Amino acid sequence: MSARLGTAASHPTPAQVKIAGKLAQGLSTAKAAAELGLSEGTVAIQMSHGNRRVGVRHRHALIHACYVTEQLPRPEPDAPPPGGVDDVETKILWCLALDGTYIEIAQHAGLSHDAMKKRIRALRKRWGAENDPHLITLGWKFTVLDASHGTGGHQVA
Repeated sequence: MSARLGTAASHPTPAQVKIAGKLAQGLSTAKAAAELGLSEGTVAIQMSHGNRRVGVRHRHALIHACYVTEQLPRPEPDAPPPGGVDDVETKILWCLALDGTYIEIAQHAGLSHDAMKKRIRALRKRWGAENDPHLITLGWKFTVLDASHGTGGHQVA
């Protein structure tokens, strides 16, 4: 996976961070919009702009960047649920966090595209994650993810 450089700002706006926080909790675009009194289109556009500011392509990578830069409060560490996380799942989580595409993640994890998607679905189910941004939050909570590798958009000093 190649790192992409963010813009000069390199951080999402406070409004974008507020929306990202809702998505990090597992809310869908529609539910986040409803809770924040915004339209779904506004949420989608704000997340797209936030991604560009950070230099990432995906919401899950934006969530990770917000945790790395401490713009979102990091989840309190907790032990993972039964079954923990294996080496392949750890690779998948890090690739998601660092903005890998599903094809890049499959290659890095040594899996077929379909096998990788099945592993993500199984991990979501086991951990109770609603979506990939929520999976990133749980990765931080279960101490699989941290700030050690920076973000997908730029490296944090």
